[in-house]
Amino acid sequence: MSSEFSVTIHGCRGSYPINGEEFNRYGGATSCVVIRYGEREIIFDAGSGIINYGKELLGRSLSAGQPLIATIVFTHSHFDHLVGLPYFPPIFHPESTLYLYGPRSSRFDSFEETIETLIQAPYYPVALHEMRALKFFEDIGEADVLYFSRGKAAPVKVRSRHPEHLDRIPDDDDIDIEVHCMRGYNHPKSGVNIYKIKAGGRTVVYATDTEGYVHGDQRLAEFARGADLLIHDAMYTDDHYTSMPVPTQGYGHSTVQIATNMAKMAEVEKLCLFHHDPTSTDEILDHVGEISVDLFDNTVVAKDGMTFTL
Repeated sequence: MSSEFSVTIHGCRGSYPINGEEFNRYGGATSCVVIRYGEREIIFDAGSGIINYGKELLGRSLSAGQPLIATIVFTHSHFDHLVGLPYFPPIFHPESTLYLYGPRSSRFDSFEETIETLIQAPYYPVALHEMRALKFFEDIGEADVLYFSRGKAAPVKVRSRHPEHLDRIPDDDDIDIEVHCMRGYNHPKSGVNIYKIKAGGRTVVYATDTEGYVHGDQRLAEFARGADLLIHDAMYTDDHYTSMPVPTQGYGHSTVQIATNMAKMAEVEKLCLFHHDPTSTDEILDHVGEISVDLFDNTVVAKDGMTFTL
């Protein structure tokens, strides 16, 4: 099996999709990140960026004459992270199998019920149960770890520190990828899942829709410690964050300074600034890139289509 570990940004915009000449270089699709290790791919979030990726994924499957199997892991259930799911081509294909993991909200009994409530009339013409792919939903929270094992399509969700689950953890030699979860409580109204993906001795942390604390988020710094790549929310500049009469403090999103401070605290190798404000033009994001490298040298600003090879 190939040991190449790559991360591709298919959507890096926050709040809502945007288009226009002034947004072309960085892109206007909302959150969707794909982790690839060898032949295994895991999708994180189903913003509008998942739609074109889904066309590519289904096309590859049909060309190869093999049933499509995909895993989608969600950080939370705000619209910008779900809007692409009803338009994801594999969800309509009867030979597709989808494993979907996301956090349970305080309002619904399961993540599946959250999605089922969204994808139905009068909000959408096709109900979730009418979409022909075989779908397996599971809740995921801070105590859970997803293990992807060689030769097995379905991941295994384990409470890895619980004595009754220890015998469910695959042997180290069989594990392709591990996905660990940390619950963030600084994004309204129900918080957000932050994920750490480990494979082949390398680590990526996906920390979107998070906001800093005084002296930094110590839990996140420890969770991300030494990561090869930290993808971190950086929706606002300091001016935007504090501007009157409508400052965006408390909206659950970070500034460039918060993100770069976290990268330094966690001693990560590379930082990717993510979840751009929909009003941030290419010119603004160029400026963000300029100020960010002064704060943390190995920083890049996310663009749709950008790939990191670790």
